[in-house]
Amino acid sequence: MTIPWRKVNPLRFSADLRTLLFLFLFNALLVVQWRNVWRSPFLLVATYTLAVVALVAKHNHMHLPIFRNRAWNSAFGLWLSALTAHPCTGIITSHNELHHGQNNTDADFVRSSLVHYRSNLANLAAFFFASVATMYRNKPADLEIWRCSKLQLYRQAIAERCLTYSVLAVLLIINYRSTLKYCIGPWFFGQWVLVTINLLQHQACDAASRFNHSRNITGRIANWLLLNNGYHTVHHMFPTAHWSKLPVIHERVVAPHLQPGLSERSLWLCVWRRFILGRNKDWQGAGT
Repeated sequence: MTIPWRKVNPLRFSADLRTLLFLFLFNALLVVQWRNVWRSPFLLVATYTLAVVALVAKHNHMHLPIFRNRAWNSAFGLWLSALTAHPCTGIITSHNELHHGQNNTDADFVRSSLVHYRSNLANLAAFFFASVATMYRNKPADLEIWRCSKLQLYRQAIAERCLTYSVLAVLLIINYRSTLKYCIGPWFFGQWVLVTINLLQHQACDAASRFNHSRNITGRIANWLLLNNGYHTVHHMFPTAHWSKLPVIHERVVAPHLQPGLSERSLWLCVWRRFILGRNKDWQGAGT
């Protein structure tokens, strides 16, 4: 008797085999370079790239857990926390609740109004630091809240923090030079990209609009690597929709109503036009 693959597959969606492949590859690159098994500029570039992908995977997991089983998701959250040097539960308040619930308002830690230089390149350079500073000044006491109202989430958050900071401390004690170059460097770069990309996705957009609150990148290569993170409008509209479904929903629901200039084929051309050539005051958006 043949058992259907769906019944033995622990994943909600088989597309997350790609997610796991990226994460295992990122983990292997960290280990191989930290232990000096093999080091090269090519491996380092791949590591920095996959550090971004790993944070996208964590973001996706916190919107829709990738496994069917709760225990598997809990263990996956622990691994992801240590792998990215940042607890998974740490983004619930800042991202899931405030960014999605109050997009681009004064309560949003990644609101575009945090930077307002005339040069958009200066805005790009300053945005991460402005966002992090705002977050640490205003972040609610989520652990205290969870301890009283969501005990299981509180325990997961404590476990993730203990594991993450313990792993980081051990790595630094054993070999701080390798840890700084091959781990902390990629980790910081990934965090910088994931925070700063919010400026590209929401600057000069209409936060009150049903469709025009976000800018989208629709190129196939970038979305294949970044797990369809470019389809940002539909992600805000349906945050628990699986990433593999976003292109179809975008074409059917969002694209017919999207303002010209809020859909770009190329991530790099969008960055070039918006932040290298553009100015914050009068930039109207690159053509579709």
